[in-house]
Amino acid sequence: MNDAIDMPWLRPLSEGAGPRYLQIADLIDDAIHSGKLGAGDPVPSQRWLAAKLGVDLTTVTRAYTEARNRGLIASFSGRGSFVVGPADPAQSGRIDLSMNTPPQPADHSMAEHIRKGLQEVLAHQPIDTLSRYPSEGSRRCAIQAAQAWLRPALGDLDSAHLMLCEGAQAALFGILLTEARRGETVLCEALTYPGFLQAARRLGLRIVALEGDEDGVLPDAIERAHSAFDARWLYLNPTLHNPTTRTMPESRRKDVANTVQRLGMTLIEDDPYRYLLGDAPPPIAALNGGIGTYYLASLSKCLSPALRTAFVLPPRGQESSSLQDGLLAASMGGSPLLTALAEHWLRSGAARHLVQEIQREARARQSLARALLPAGVQAHPTGLHVWLTLPDHWNQHLFAHALDGAGISVACAEAFSAEAGAVDHAVRLSLGGANDHAALARALRTIADLLPKNIRRGSHGIV
Repeated sequence: MNDAIDMPWLRPLSEGAGPRYLQIADLIDDAIHSGKLGAGDPVPSQRWLAAKLGVDLTTVTRAYTEARNRGLIASFSGRGSFVVGPADPAQSGRIDLSMNTPPQPADHSMAEHIRKGLQEVLAHQPIDTLSRYPSEGSRRCAIQAAQAWLRPALGDLDSAHLMLCEGAQAALFGILLTEARRGETVLCEALTYPGFLQAARRLGLRIVALEGDEDGVLPDAIERAHSAFDARWLYLNPTLHNPTTRTMPESRRKDVANTVQRLGMTLIEDDPYRYLLGDAPPPIAALNGGIGTYYLASLSKCLSPALRTAFVLPPRGQESSSLQDGLLAASMGGSPLLTALAEHWLRSGAARHLVQEIQREARARQSLARALLPAGVQAHPTGLHVWLTLPDHWNQHLFAHALDGAGISVACAEAFSAEAGAVDHAVRLSLGGANDHAALARALRTIADLLPKNIRRGSHGIV
């Protein structure tokens, strides 16, 4: 595509017709609505278009961002941008399977629990108190409720130093920001939580992927990487692993705990899915007595991300005031209203009821996925997602692009890869993203129908 003849929709920009980036976005918009561009058609590279229109590259970059925000195009690193097509107001909406969100409880009681919970919170605490910045007293009350909530998992582990955080991502970033040094090496699984990768990269840490098997990371791999890179940090998500859905058995957890302790390393154990499993093995933190281990527990995956409530237990015997200061500096301790609601749910038993109902709904959605998707998909009966390895004829990005054109969003394996280009072509499907079973079934049937298709490059540029 090197000539404007190939793009009859392209025309010179006009002086006095508004910002140039909006004019470019409007050109794409008009071309799609007039039928000159169709779903799957490539749009020119930003550099080529900037040269053709006589504008700087920043202008075209802003234009393509605007076009993406309008839902007109999708861009893929190293592959360019493609037309998604105009939004259809008659559609019931997109089905977003890209974010790991817990489904609504099977009994549809979430709204009632929120309404009733807030009523009871406001009946005991004045709204002017809950409208201010959080106080030490409110944090302490929430932490006490969390201590009881976590005791079955942590056992006799001393939770006196448990900290409240505005979500596990904030806790993770705060730990690395406060305790790790730029340039240090942090070890993790080859496929891992994207939020960890983003935080580590942002803070200038070196990420090294570890070998593993069906049970998780190999202790020998930890030892080799520790020796080769002088690695002090290890990040793990051992329960209902994101994205592979696997759970590390207790025997492997003990081996990992012993290895980390013997090498004097520091482990960050991210455990947001524990309460979905029901019979999860003990946390590594409980097996090693909390030595050298930060334990992260979140309510986002087992209750609701809207609570923005998580807890972090620092390593036993470690001075934690700097981490506490870092967490407070980042978020001021979160919303007092949401914290009070989370505390009420933990104390009243509503949290356990909601978890059971979310488990039931997750089980129903996993059953639907097993019925509609091909055999061999990695999943857990009460997990939030499935891990789908693609046939050889599909590229993960173009598969996601094809689904995007059908109104379905998924997460590509590349987002979870600790090392660029080192991951098989796969996608994560987060089953809680669909509003109901009918929408989920539509999405899963579309995915299942697309899998065997081997669409080679044609007039619309889709392979």
